[in-house]
Amino acid sequence: MARLKTYKESLLRQPTGHAYQFRATDSPIHRLGAGWKVAIGCLLSVAAFAAREPWVLAGLLLLNAFYYFLARLKLADFWRDTRFFAVQMIIIVSLYLLRFGVADGLWPGARTALQILLFFVPGVVLLRTTQTREMAQGLRRVLSPRMSFVVFSSLRFVPFFARELREITMAQRLRGAPLNFPRCIYPWNWKDVFHCLAIPLIVRALKTAHDAALSAEARGFGRQTSCESRVPGRLLPQRQENSSSNAEKSPF
Repeated sequence: MARLKTYKESLLRQPTGHAYQFRATDSPIHRLGAGWKVAIGCLLSVAAFAAREPWVLAGLLLLNAFYYFLARLKLADFWRDTRFFAVQMIIIVSLYLLRFGVADGLWPGARTALQILLFFVPGVVLLRTTQTREMAQGLRRVLSPRMSFVVFSSLRFVPFFARELREITMAQRLRGAPLNFPRCIYPWNWKDVFHCLAIPLIVRALKTAHDAALSAEARGFGRQTSCESRVPGRLLPQRQENSSSNAEKSPF
């Protein structure tokens, strides 16, 4: 009971916001159009993968930090958005060290981990500074309706699953699971992390994907319609057969 009380108090002290959540404030980045932010994000992401020299990566890191904090986001927001990348950075660097040694594996591992982080930071800024309606309108200007729907749905589910992961973590902590960031770093605790977090998140992701597919199908996405079905007052041949058969079965 004392342990459960301690977990409840620690959860109450946590900030209410979740990762990648839109922050309503006034900043130069918020005032930019969604299309401009998408273009800036694409340029920064491509530059992150093209960079190889340390001074180029350092310059891109400063540029991304300036772009992030110009949106009037706080250090707590940055940590909440990038703490998942801290885990993958540790894993990537460790694998490079085990494979190539310290002399040959430290810099390639750190470079790869930093490139992955710099690739996703512009997308985080887009989610943090763009409302749903503006994002949909901006994508619709540069992409086809079907492709814009796919990209918009993918971006829209990033903060949703971040919130789902936070809720699952809170529920598992209330059940007594020792889930915290220092424990998740060590490989011998990854089994507990997988059973307590990964499996419930995968189940929710599959359910959400099924619901999203049904919603998209109800709105006409993925449905092949012929020219006959678009003529007002004209039924498809299959519907005509069904209606005639129903009329024959009807006693009236």
